[in-house]
Amino acid sequence: MHLQALFDGLFSGSIYGLVALTLTITYQPTRIMNFAQGETFILGAAVGFELVGVHKLPWIVGLGVMLVLAIIMGLIMERMVMLPVQLSGSRFAWIIATLAAALIFQAIFSIRYVGDTLTFFPIVDKIFTIGGATVSAQQVIAIVVSLTIIGVYDQFLRRSIHGRAMRATAHNPDTAIILGIPTKRLVVGAFVGSAVLGSLAGFLWAPENFVNPANGLSFTISGFTAAVIGGVGSPRGALFGGLLVGLLNSIAGAIFGGIAAGIAVFIALGLILILKPAGLFGKPMDGH
Repeated sequence: MHLQALFDGLFSGSIYGLVALTLTITYQPTRIMNFAQGETFILGAAVGFELVGVHKLPWIVGLGVMLVLAIIMGLIMERMVMLPVQLSGSRFAWIIATLAAALIFQAIFSIRYVGDTLTFFPIVDKIFTIGGATVSAQQVIAIVVSLTIIGVYDQFLRRSIHGRAMRATAHNPDTAIILGIPTKRLVVGAFVGSAVLGSLAGFLWAPENFVNPANGLSFTISGFTAAVIGGVGSPRGALFGGLLVGLLNSIAGAIFGGIAAGIAVFIALGLILILKPAGLFGKPMDGH
């Protein structure tokens, strides 16, 4: 049972890590935590359900349509969040703006898929047995894809010109503007990129788990918890935070029951914030 919980935790943890990364991507150039991010997750699950599950189209078609819709959603979300922030000048406007965006998208998905739970056939329908535990090819694909994306983004930030520009914008937006860094384009790109990856997370998750179209905020909270544990703004932190949340959820749930899973995660969150307020991989500036 514990080995099964370990495999399940690695799968869910890799997805939580990917969601945490999407929050990190928008946080870096804006210092805004996008609480509507979970709705991009629902978009990915919904597109897979609609095209692959209901209409039996190839998953590659569903993935392509998801990509286009995610880009559009990212552009819309950027305006829904950033415009109120820019117009109000309040440092807290983003909280209302992101929650409002989350509620609007949640209402759209809930109306369209009322009574439905979103799932569809896996990309590869194959099951492996290891030590009495079962692991699906879908889980392996999700883990590999998530870890690869997080690793590539970490190197992008460290080694590419655009990555260094994003880090400079995160460190001091005013100085970045003076240096000629196109901060507005970086912000738009961050929202679009995070929407694409958030949708991909939902697309990878839904073949293994039923998704309630009204539960976008719960995925935001899971990703946010992972990001805070790992260190907001750190891709490596997103990975380790996500894996820790997933493993604690799965193993504590298997041993002590479902309620214990949530308690274990929040105990870990509290301990880490006491010992390292900026998170496992976060710098002090990331802890604002």
